[in-house]
Amino acid sequence: MEVYGLKVCNVEKPLGFAMEKPVFSWKLMNTAGDVTHAAMTIRTGDEVVYESGKVEDANSLGWEIDLPLAPKTRYDCTLELWSNKRERRLERTWFETGKRDEPWVGKWISPQTSQVSALLRKRFTAQASEAPVRLYLCGLGVYEAYINGKKVGKEYLAPGYHSYDFHLAAQTYDVTDLLVDGENELVIALGEGWFKGRLGFDGGYTNLYGNRLYAIAELYQDGKLLAATDETWEELASPVTFANIYDGEVFDQRIQPDVLGNVILAAPEGCGLLVDRVSLPIVARDRFPVKEVIHTPKGDTILDFGQNLTGWVEFSVDLPKDAQITLTAGEILQDGEFYHDNYRTAKAEFTYISDGTPQKDVRPHFTFYGFRYMKVDCPLPIRAEDFTAVHLRSAIVQTAKFTCGNPLVNRLFENALWGMKDNFLDVPTDCPQRDERLGWTGDAQAISAAACQALYMPAFYRKYLWDMRAEQSILGGSVPNVVPRIKRDMIGEFGSCPWADAGVIIPWNTWKYFGNQALLRETYPGMKAWVDCQRAHEESLGGLHLIKDGFHFADWLALDNPAPGPFGATDPLYISSAYYYRCAQIVAESAEILGLPEAPDYQTLADDILSAIRETYFNANGLCKIKTQTAAALAIVFGLTTDETSQGNELARLVAENKDHLNTGFVGTPILCEALSQTGHHETAVTVLLQEDFPGWLYSVKLGATTIWERWNSVMPDGHMNPEGMNSLNHYTYGSIASWMISWLCGVRPEEPGYKKIIIEPKPDPRLGFAKVEVETAMGRMISSWKYDKTGEVHYEITIPWGATATLLLPGEKPQTLGPCDHYF
Repeated sequence: MEVYGLKVCNVEKPLGFAMEKPVFSWKLMNTAGDVTHAAMTIRTGDEVVYESGKVEDANSLGWEIDLPLAPKTRYDCTLELWSNKRERRLERTWFETGKRDEPWVGKWISPQTSQVSALLRKRFTAQASEAPVRLYLCGLGVYEAYINGKKVGKEYLAPGYHSYDFHLAAQTYDVTDLLVDGENELVIALGEGWFKGRLGFDGGYTNLYGNRLYAIAELYQDGKLLAATDETWEELASPVTFANIYDGEVFDQRIQPDVLGNVILAAPEGCGLLVDRVSLPIVARDRFPVKEVIHTPKGDTILDFGQNLTGWVEFSVDLPKDAQITLTAGEILQDGEFYHDNYRTAKAEFTYISDGTPQKDVRPHFTFYGFRYMKVDCPLPIRAEDFTAVHLRSAIVQTAKFTCGNPLVNRLFENALWGMKDNFLDVPTDCPQRDERLGWTGDAQAISAAACQALYMPAFYRKYLWDMRAEQSILGGSVPNVVPRIKRDMIGEFGSCPWADAGVIIPWNTWKYFGNQALLRETYPGMKAWVDCQRAHEESLGGLHLIKDGFHFADWLALDNPAPGPFGATDPLYISSAYYYRCAQIVAESAEILGLPEAPDYQTLADDILSAIRETYFNANGLCKIKTQTAAALAIVFGLTTDETSQGNELARLVAENKDHLNTGFVGTPILCEALSQTGHHETAVTVLLQEDFPGWLYSVKLGATTIWERWNSVMPDGHMNPEGMNSLNHYTYGSIASWMISWLCGVRPEEPGYKKIIIEPKPDPRLGFAKVEVETAMGRMISSWKYDKTGEVHYEITIPWGATATLLLPGEKPQTLGPCDHYF
């Protein structure tokens, strides 16, 4: 028996993360039998603070331990498992709490001289030893910390982007190895970040959460305070003379860190309490060398890294004093020249000014970019080997791999993965490059199923939903268009379908694919609040349980509306009512799972909404009166129709009328192929997938895309950007097709949350030749693959993870129950 993937609150060995109780999850492999008992022992030092004894019902998807937690304490944990084959296994991990409710000794400080960027310094004496040293720190807007010139931790852009007006997140760092005997130096480098730098459209807003830079810190060695922020800290001159999220950074190496004076005591106003972190760290992942150096007809020098990514470029440089090098980000070339117009007002530049000495690993500190290309302005010739693109994202791991016999489809799956990786930077952003980069809730809910199947998402979504519930608390339960919410103009609005429905759909998908009941319980209040908000509003208008008014994005950017503009042809009130029903049904099911008494009330509400929808939007034969692909797909996937077969035939007819192409937007696209496959039209779904012209998924792949585009035709066939505008080349919504590839093409779907029971229903298609998916599920590694041989027979390979069972549904065969092991058919 082997145990792996042991996590605490969905994080491996969490240091300083917020938690009320530890919740353990793990996976098994190579077991001879079934696990019958488990035990958990938790120690602090040599003292045992918790012993479960042998228990039979320990859930590997989320075992919640009732243990009161102390601040700044390390807990060493031993999981012990037994099987019915006399196997016994021990697996150890640890977690460590942050400050929790302990009052801070450190005081909030702020620089006097600069509110763009600053270095704050404290010198102190210490002895290097093996005794643990911890730094507890929050800097606003964003920060990096250094001890004796060495960077603290491996994360960047801390503390990230959250709803600062509700909570300020502090990080905990293990800095044991950074102290030296004698005098030491702690420096906190601050930049504007999301806290006070510009955000929003048309120039945006600055100082949204505050108009100063701030920091608070405490440094302890073996529990003894070594340093804490106070008025004795010094402000040093910062080489960063300009930095914000949209426009980039200017780094002047000539500026020496001279002392400008002491800091002042100043605390952020109008912000929430200082609490332990919830968000995953933003870390450097993949690195890309220069693929090609391009010299354009106009004389520009452009670096092509071969992949559209989120992050920055690091480089080595040897320039004369006062000379500078500037990098400008771009996603595409136009007529062989650098193109930047789709960034709108975002400059997305990095300028480095030399002091005349060679420098290595030059990089930005307080910004990031979305780019494939970097235009280089430099007075001297450059060498490609001096430049490396560094991909940044929250510390999320990939859990799914897909391959098939069509290289374009394989690239599409990779593009979908990159769209998610590039936009999961502390919040699920719409795009990483232009003057936006905001946590649009509609985009986030549309991709959430695919994300949960392809990436390990619980901790990331926990933080996003933490912010969402905070924003809901002042909106009567409504969900904003953007989380964190910029409380001005259109991006400050709320309650629009299906953007607001993220408040229910995202936590439900997280439960569906990971099965952690503690997380469902934590997120349930926000789910319930959104349904209650809709209920109160629609009942105040009288009549049936339908959504009757309001602005709704609905099937955003669909292609079926003859009128110009981004709105689809499907009635937005039908879509809104459908989501109202789905959310009410989910809340009813969630309340039932959590054993809450309100479950029957929400089930009654869901039933009433469904009846009203059918009476209003469906004919006597149970078919939707609205004749669009999106309307029909919603009727099937949300269970609105009483005749799924006929509704599926109608959907297939609508697709055929459109020459076997889709014309759906943000609502219809994630569910179109699912609705076709579910109703016996899988061949049509594959046909839609394989379309290489516009509109279709492979259109962008054929034009060289390495991510997912915002529009189906953000780039026109001649290689020019769509003149209608709004052309991000790194929007993940249409990457939701990855979910169908896993769930229907390879047929892997959870029958019970967390894949404890699995439906495997692969659907071969000879046009693809073969398809294979490997998924590291919440229960462990599973495989589903099919392949045609030369005679036309199909060979299947299925691997079921330990602790799970599966129902196998092969075409033309009776259902079979499969246990944990490899199966071949």
